[in-house]
Amino acid sequence: MIRAKITFEGLHAEEIGRAVLPDNLPEMVMKAQEQTLTIEFCAQKIGTMLATLDDLLMNLKIAEETVICAED
Repeated sequence: MIRAKITFEGLHAEEIGRAVLPDNLPEMVMKAQEQTLTIEFCAQKIGTMLATLDDLLMNLKIAEETVICAED
């Protein structure tokens, strides 16, 4: 089993976390507190882990851009 823990810090951590919540896998655990978003998950294979990380990072990037654009 391969485990990953990603921590993001920024002004919009909670909003970004809520935006990507529907995309989370059942085994993902996400915690948002103030300006910190932490996501933990596991996978059986390294390829699955890499694909999940790639999707997650892209979704987080899009969510962040959307939140920033909404402010303007």
